[in-house]
Parts: sequence; C-alpha cells; structure tokens
Amino acid sequence: MSGNSGISWAFWGLLAGALLATSAAAAQAAAPAADAAGAVAAPDAAAPMKAKPKKVGPPTVDVVVSNKRAVTLTALLASASGSTDSKKIAGPLEPGKTVVVHLAHDKACMFDVHGVYADGGSTDATGLALCKDKAINLIE
Repeated sequence: MSGNSGISWAFWGLLAGALLATSAAAAQAAAPAADAAGAVAAPDAAAPMKAKPKKVGPPTVDVVVSNKRAVTLTALLASASGSTDSKKIAGPLEPGKTVVVHLAHDKACMFDVHGVYADGGSTDATGLALCKDKAINLIE
C-alpha cells in the first residue's frame, strides 16, 4: 500500500498546484473591485492600451513642382478641375528649384493650376491629370 500512497500523494500535489495556479491567474484577470465608498480602482498601468484607429481621408498624390523659369514663383494654387475652391500648394519657389507637394484628390484626379510670379506674370493650366503625370514643370 505504501507504493500506491506515494503515487496518490504525488497526484494530489500536482492537482493542488494546478488549481492554485489557475485561481491566481483568474484573480489577476478579474475586474477591479470597488472600495467601501463605491470607488473603483484604476486599471493596471501596465495593461496594454488599444491602438488608435487611423483616420481615413481622401487619397493623395505626390507631385513634383519644378520652377524652370528665370523668375521666382510666389504662389502656386490648385483646385479640382472645374472648381473655384483653390488653395496654395507651393511658393515661394526660386528659379531652378524643385519641391514635392502632396495633393488630396477625388476619383478623377484632375486639377486646374494657377501660378503667380515675382515679376507680376502668371500662368494657368486646366485639366491636368496629376495622378498620371505627377509633375508640374513651370517653363518660360
């Protein structure tokens, strides 16, 4: 009988250890308890935080603007093709310089562009497919 009781005690010891480990894990995962005044304890600072969802906006296109004129570009305005709601996308831009601009666009991705120069000159281009071309070259 002493041989069986040794196995029996080992079995009961393993079972008791497993129960203790399980109850300790359950206690750690339990919700915080309220104190006598009804206030709930703050969650553990080490608990992982949920990732913030990324904001989804309109698609953008990167466009290279190159000033190949001999005069400074003071402002480059763009709007969706046919719209009167234009905004400044570049400028000032010295002669021979290049800049990359990021433009939000709709499905058509067509733009009207208006450039103003330091010498008082201006330029206009309508119906530019900037998602296809990805470049605006300002020339004499």
